[in-house]
Formats: sequence, structure tokens, C-alpha cells
Amino acid sequence: MPKKNGTDAVNVHTTRERDLIEPLLRVFEALTRTKLNIVYLTGDPRDRLKTDAAAGKVDLFVASEFSQLVNAKADGLTEAAGSADFAERLPENYRDEEGHWFGLTSRLRVVAASRERVKQTAFTYEELADPKWKGKICTRSGLHPYNVGLVASLIAHKGAPFVETWLKGLKANLATKPAGGDRDQVANVHGGKCDIALVNTYYIGGLRSAKDNPAQQTAGNAVNVVFPNAADRGAHVSISGMALMKDAPGINNAALLMDFMTSEPAQFIYSQDNHEYPIRAGVKPSGLVSSWGAPKLDATPLEKIAELQSQAIELIKKAGYDNGPGS
Repeated sequence: MPKKNGTDAVNVHTTRERDLIEPLLRVFEALTRTKLNIVYLTGDPRDRLKTDAAAGKVDLFVASEFSQLVNAKADGLTEAAGSADFAERLPENYRDEEGHWFGLTSRLRVVAASRERVKQTAFTYEELADPKWKGKICTRSGLHPYNVGLVASLIAHKGAPFVETWLKGLKANLATKPAGGDRDQVANVHGGKCDIALVNTYYIGGLRSAKDNPAQQTAGNAVNVVFPNAADRGAHVSISGMALMKDAPGINNAALLMDFMTSEPAQFIYSQDNHEYPIRAGVKPSGLVSSWGAPKLDATPLEKIAELQSQAIELIKKAGYDNGPGS
């Protein structure tokens, strides 16, 4: 970790939803008495990060999705922290090989299948293009980073020609034009608009644990969680993560926060509250997530996924995926 003069505060910019990250950050404040100035970003964070980093207003970026970390590095906004002790706590495929970004939690892209209407208990991503699912699948926008990452992983395993055909088949099987978020797709399955949906695991966990919202609980409990490709390469994995910003004025306390967020207690709190998978080995996911079983994980390095994202976006656009079925 580079040594620089630090400040008594840490300026944190994050694209994570407030409810998913703030409780953990407040624990750090209470334990260390370090002031955190938190800015919650929505949409594409690149322009705001560039502006605030240039003005020395951001020390640490906590991202909801790893493509945002890759972009921050590509924009020259991040600084290597690879010599930090916490780096060794994290699997190599969930951190930047040059030490510019690090995973905090992982989530899997899974099939949420109607308990009432779908008896099938095993799926592959490839078979979602099978005509037998025509009119029965819901997804959010194909251009959302969660789906771009999945398509990039398919390119890594199957090649672009296969994926181009696959996208056309998946699009033809959609029940409706892609819209909304992952929670909406689960609600669509519960409401009968479709039979299966592609979603991230932690959304299902959030729905099922929403004790103050019976409607969300009902929707979450209406689907089975199926980990695709369990018999071969395993389910696609993505991460939330963090990156130290270049020339961060609060670098010393930013490094302390990075160390805290990868500690066993913080990883436990994070996974219990958010129903994500801890990045750190030896820390168990929540009881709810554990009840779904131990999934097989696609081991494709995120660096490889990042390299293929632009090609994935091109294929998604070429297929006219977001225009919906019949277009």
C-alpha cells in the first residue's frame, strides 16, 4: 500500500443500494471513530467518479457490479493496493491481477422457476434458447451489466457464433419485453406472466426475508432457486467490490476500511444482511442462502469476462434483445 499523508475521514462513493451497504459502513465508523462521507450514486457512475476524483473528493469506490470497477481502472481513476495484507484473503479470480480492485461479495446468476408450473429441477443457460420455453421466460434488459456478464461468460465457453444464435433463441422465448429489475422478474413469475426468470441470488434472498413486506415474501417463496450448469462448468458468478482511488487524500483510513470490509466479522455481517456469498473463504453465507445447497461455480476469471463485455454488448444489440419477442 503506498504511503501518503492521510486525513481523518474517508470519502466513499458507492453504487450499492443504501440499505445494502450503509449498516456495514456505520459499524466501521463506530469501531474506529473514523468519519465516512458517503455518496450514493445511481446509473452509470463514470462521469461523476471522474469529476470527483479529479477534485480529490473520493478515496474509495464501492461498486455494485465488477464492470464498474473495470471501467474505473480503465479510466485511470484507481490505484494499485496489491501489497495490502487483505489481498491475500481473497481468491485470485475475484480480484484484479494488478491490485486495482477487489471483490467483497459474490452472487450467482440463477434460474428462478415457478414452484407451481415448473417441475424441472436442473437447467443450463444454453437450454433457455430451446423453443420449449417459448413465451415462458422473463429477464431484465439484456444490456444490464448482470446480463452482459452472463453473455460474456457464454462467449468464453461457447464462442461468439453460438452466443449470437443463443441470444436470438432466448429473445424468441421471452414472455414480454425486458423491463424492470430482478425483483420484478420474480414478481412476474409469481404473477403468471412467465414460468422462469434469470435473476441474481441475493434478490431472492431479499424478497424471502422481507418481513415487513408480505407481498415480497410471497413472491420470493413462489420460486425455486436453480443453479444452472451444475453438471458441467457451474453457475455464472459476479461480484460487488471496491477500488482505491488514485491519489486518494484519505488513503490511510481508506486502507483501514478496505481491511475491515474483508475481515471475517465484516464478511459475516455483509452476507447475513444482504444474502450474498462472502468472498472470503471460511465465512458461511446466511442460513437462507445455505438452504439452497452448495452450488458449483463457473471458475472463469472475471478479468476474462471483462475482456469480452464489449463483444457481448455488440451481440445483444445485434439481436435486438431489448425489443422483446416478435420484433
